[in-house]
Amino acid sequence: METLCLCTQSCLLPQTSKCLGLVWVGGMGTEKTSKLHIPLSVFLYFKTIFRNSPHPLITILENRPDCWPILLQHMTTFFQQCPESKESACVSIMRPFLRYLFCEPCQLREHAELRMALLRVLLQSRGPRNKEEPNALECHLLQLLCDLVPYFQVKDLSQVTETLLFLQELFQSLLRFPNVWKLQLCQLSLQLLCFCEVSLQLTGECSSLICLMEENMELLKEGFPFEMAIIGLGLLLLQTPASQQKPILKLAIKILSCPETKKTQTAALILVMPALQILSSTAVEEYMTEKDGGATRQQLAINLLEIVQQEELKEKKQPVCYDHFFPITSVYGSLHTTWKILGLLRENSATSEWLSSVRSMLPITTQVPVHVFLLLAYLLVQENGDNLCGVLAAATEIAKADSSQVPNLIPVLMFKLGRPLEPTLCRNILYTLPALGVHKVCVAQILRALQVLGSTPTLQAVTLRLMTSLWEKQDRVYPELQRFMAMSDMASLSVSKDTQWEKVVAKAASIRDICKQRPYQHGADMLAAISQVLNECTKPDQATPAALVLQGLHALCQAEVVCIRSTWNALSPKLSCDTRPLILKTLSELFSLVPSLMVNSNEYEVCVLANFCTYFKAN
Repeated sequence: METLCLCTQSCLLPQTSKCLGLVWVGGMGTEKTSKLHIPLSVFLYFKTIFRNSPHPLITILENRPDCWPILLQHMTTFFQQCPESKESACVSIMRPFLRYLFCEPCQLREHAELRMALLRVLLQSRGPRNKEEPNALECHLLQLLCDLVPYFQVKDLSQVTETLLFLQELFQSLLRFPNVWKLQLCQLSLQLLCFCEVSLQLTGECSSLICLMEENMELLKEGFPFEMAIIGLGLLLLQTPASQQKPILKLAIKILSCPETKKTQTAALILVMPALQILSSTAVEEYMTEKDGGATRQQLAINLLEIVQQEELKEKKQPVCYDHFFPITSVYGSLHTTWKILGLLRENSATSEWLSSVRSMLPITTQVPVHVFLLLAYLLVQENGDNLCGVLAAATEIAKADSSQVPNLIPVLMFKLGRPLEPTLCRNILYTLPALGVHKVCVAQILRALQVLGSTPTLQAVTLRLMTSLWEKQDRVYPELQRFMAMSDMASLSVSKDTQWEKVVAKAASIRDICKQRPYQHGADMLAAISQVLNECTKPDQATPAALVLQGLHALCQAEVVCIRSTWNALSPKLSCDTRPLILKTLSELFSLVPSLMVNSNEYEVCVLANFCTYFKAN
């Protein structure tokens, strides 16, 4: 009779217009059932009723959403008076309804209050606090909620906010018995890390989740995927605003400081680019964003870099991987892929193969994933020799396809220059800097790097050549190029004659390149500089700069920016008697332009005759 009553109630609930009384009757029946030692067959039949599709409580909530307070009250009673040894069955009865309530795709806002209130009921502690493990009902409920996490909907702001609260409450509940929930805590921490990016995009905040992990890092040692967490933090640092970066840096430092991570420090190099990106930010930005006191972002980034550089891979450790891990967001896909590739890149042959595969995809893509830049920066720090040359070439090609992360690669190249390197590799790295100037967003960072290099007198010559290479790609840096050329004229007692000579040659080469690349735009500006070099470089061992600027003059005459006859009339008093072979060769090339600039006039005939006389006199 009792079973028939329960069945009848479940059928009538969705149909009545006054469901309050029937919900109360159903609750009394459930309460009575929970108190009696009923036969197993009756209990199983009662269980079958609530397993029918759709679940009766789902039908009630869909048709009568206003009855949720009464529904909450009686569900609370149901779990409070759950019979001993029947905990698993009671949770199984409510599983379909709970999965619908928390994970249903529509996620109706009318049910939000019920979801949050019921969550507090499900997560409340059951039993004395001094117990070393949860009771059976609490254990089944927590496991059920952990199983629901991958099915949460995180498509809009309200869903993300609810999921954020759910994850925080669930994490805190698992912490009541950390030894029992080791695996679940590690998996949930990985879920939190994946969820951070979605939360950041929709709410602009992820620090609360990071702080939750950072505060309980000591409990997440055994079985925690440290390498994957390090990669995830690196990806987050590249995407978070300055106000959200301090908790991430603190968590990264705490992870790398754990004894369990000492044997997997190779992955720590993945954090070099994010840390350098923070260090390259301006002091003004730091002043505006730091309000909470304590260590600044810059100081935390320095500490992180020190840890990364101190540690080395001592021995290989079996990585932790969850084969049956179902992530809450698709972020885990790029995270897991990066982790797998990172493991393969420890072999030299795999590095070239991966770079080739990335290059093959560039013609058909306009946006390179962030994790590719992260791995590229890792290779820039890790590799040497021929492999490093291949990485530099790949970086230039990737920058042409997508320049969004190029400003973050510049500090990595400067960081690499600070390490012991062969001269050839140093040169390749230096000339990669201007090669990355493929877009205006990259210019500021490259200019800053070149200014740092130019502040050293012995590097001013090569810096001028690098600035010229950058100008060839970005004409907007022409004023800065002029400033560097003016600096090369300044004599200094602190530099040697060889260094001063290098600056003169570099300036002459830059004059030539400017005249060749953009004669109509900036050629006229170079006439005074050309005249200055020719006046100063008259000795036999100073032919190289003079020849270089004459090549620039050749380009100006060829482009008809200046008149070759007027030019020679101005230069002939100085150069007509010059016997230096390199100068004579360059003058011959200049005179070879005369036939192509033919004009039907007496002046032209006189010019041709004068050129021939000069040429034969020199030879």
